[in-house]
Order: sequence, then C-alpha cells, then structure tokens
Amino acid sequence: MISPVETWVAERTGLRDNLNPETLKKWQLGKLSALIQYACENTKFYHEKLHSTSDITELPFTSPSDIAADPFAFLAIPQSLVARVTTLANSGTTHLKKRIFFSKADLERTIDFFAVGMSTMVRKGEKSQILISNRTENSLGSLLKESLLRIGVTSEISGTIKSVNAAIEASKGGDCLIGMPAEMLYMSHKAPELRPRSVLLAADYIPQSLINGIKETWKCDVFTHYGHSEFGFGCAVDCDQHNGYHLRDADLIFEIIDFKTGKSAKIGESGEIVITTLSNEAMPLIRYRTGNISRFINTPCGCGSLLPRLGSIEGRISSYIPIGEGKVLSIHQLDEIIFADPNVRSFDASIKNDKVMKTLLLTVDSNGSIDLDSFSDKLPKSINVEVKYDKVDPFSHRAKRRINIVS
Repeated sequence: MISPVETWVAERTGLRDNLNPETLKKWQLGKLSALIQYACENTKFYHEKLHSTSDITELPFTSPSDIAADPFAFLAIPQSLVARVTTLANSGTTHLKKRIFFSKADLERTIDFFAVGMSTMVRKGEKSQILISNRTENSLGSLLKESLLRIGVTSEISGTIKSVNAAIEASKGGDCLIGMPAEMLYMSHKAPELRPRSVLLAADYIPQSLINGIKETWKCDVFTHYGHSEFGFGCAVDCDQHNGYHLRDADLIFEIIDFKTGKSAKIGESGEIVITTLSNEAMPLIRYRTGNISRFINTPCGCGSLLPRLGSIEGRISSYIPIGEGKVLSIHQLDEIIFADPNVRSFDASIKNDKVMKTLLLTVDSNGSIDLDSFSDKLPKSINVEVKYDKVDPFSHRAKRRINIVS
C-alpha cells in the first residue's frame, strides 16, 4: 500500500490524483513566494536579508548560529500567541542557545503529520509506549500521544527514565515502542522476552546495524523517523518498505547541498540537508542548514510512491573528528561498525589526544569480547584503539550520541 504520507501530501496540497514530482515542485514554488512575503513583512531577520526570487537556490542560508544570536529576530507573531518555546543547545557555540517558537496552528500541523506517519506502524486498539520526551503540555511526547489518540491508539509517556530496568517495566504490554536507537537496542538485549509488534526509532541518524539487531532479537518491524525540533519534530518517516524517508512535502521544502560549497548536490550524491518551512506561523525558517548528511532517492518506492525520498541519515557534520592523515572519525561510523557485532549491547567512545597519535578509548557493554583486530581493520590506521569492558546503560546519561574528547 502506498505510504499514507504521500496520500496526505496529495490532499494537503490539493493536487490529489495530479500529484507528481513536477506538480509538487510547482506548488511548492507558489508557496515559497508567499512565504518570502510573509517572512519579510513579519520578521526582523528576513526583512533585512530577503528579496523576491523564483529560484530557492538564490536565497541566503539560515544557520543555527543565526537563531542562537537573536531568536526573536525570527518571531513572526506576537509573543502572546506563542504556544510553545523550545530551548536547544547550539553545537556551534558554548554559551548561546537556540529558542524555537511555535503557534497553536504549528503544533496542530505536527500532530496531523504524526498521525499520518504513525498509521503505518500501529493499528486501532493497540497500545504504544513513548520512551522519549516528557509529559509536559505540547512536548514531543504529548504531541505524539495526541496524534496516536486520533487514530484509535492509546499511549503512555514514560517521562524521566534513568535505567534500562525502568524502561523495560514501562514497556511491558506495549504493541509499539517509541524510543532512541541505542536505548532500544540495549533494551532488546536486556529484555528479549518483550515482543512489540513494531518499534519506531527517533533520532537524527540511525545505523542499519542497530536496526538489524533490534529486528533479530524482538522479531518485529522497525521504523525510522527523521525530525528536528526547529520544524516541529516531524520531517519525514519511512514506510513498511524501509527504503527511504517519505517527506513532509506539504509543509517543508528539502534540499541537499555540498556542505563546503553550498551548491546543490546531484540526485544520489550525499550532502547537507537544508530545509525551508512553508507553513510555520510563529517562526518561518528559510534554507535552514541542519548539519545532517543524506541524499535524495528518486527511484520509485516499493510502496508505489513516485515522489523523491530522503535516504538514510549518514551522520552529523559536527560529529566528524580529524584524526590525522586527512582522515576523520564520527560516532555514526563507530555505531555502524560496533553494533554489527551481535554481542554488543552498548558502548561509549572517547578520543585521547596523545602527542604522537590519537587513541580511541572504548567502553563496551557486551556478552563477550569483540574481535579487536577485525574492528581495528575497519578504522583508519592513524588511530590507536584501547578497549575495556563495563556496564554502559544509555538510559543513565540520555543525550545525543557523540565521541567525547579527553586530554
């Protein structure tokens, strides 16, 4: 069955049976013109930077540091109409934080998209366990809960969880578990007796080896979602064919660019994801550089969709660490390699800056020793590797996965 996301895009755009890549692009161009006018008239930032154009690639980029420097310069509505404010750390600075604003209508659009995306994973009458976010009003968890309720699915938000045992207890009886990738893999190792029918992994990148591990242990279908807080959490989601993310094209324009030159990447080439909001009332964002790496897929999906899709997220630009001889290392690379070992439950990674050569320090939680020689062969020769074995519960330090730098 064709992805419900494409059906939703067809209805939201009014293109219906006429929806195809060409008609969608034309529709988005019309919305872009209206967006530019709205942003220029209602925000300080874009009033000073934008001019009318029919080519999105001629518009200037917006960076996370722009928002961190002056978030109110992006606010397009009176503060009294702001329904939610999300404060985020900015990876480019140590002290400035990004503040993201949403109106009630912005949040309603997120709920609407969530309900469409989740309909692939759940059935009416089932129960979902939300192992991310908290229970506060308009949080990611509460928006998910409302979206599930609209399609006849009950759910519970676990709230603050600080151990895998607490997560396992909360998840008993859940038909669909929603959580962070490394945490869900750890749960599957610790509680193989859990038998969810489906799992949704929510993160900016998700290693295929980790997906395979969860599928193998729990014998369930595993779905992935790509989202950003800046865009109301929901950007794209895969279907039951698991061959790329179906895009929220009725609300967002996606681009892939060469992150060094800023030029558009060719179809199939990896580059930085750039997103423009078409519907945001509170905080329109134009050509926002996400820092995530992916590529477009323009071949038909097995579900029947003909629209371009987003390939798997290949990592974050900010996570690349130089390790000498022109080589870099990222947590995404490590996750893909290490989680391919079925004995590995979890791990932490640090890099020590020695005078002669950098050393990768791994703390591995596993059922046995990893094959260090085989692992080292997959890494650049410009780095040493040291491994110790210990408990590494990802629920005890919940944050974006990264390689830590130690002196």
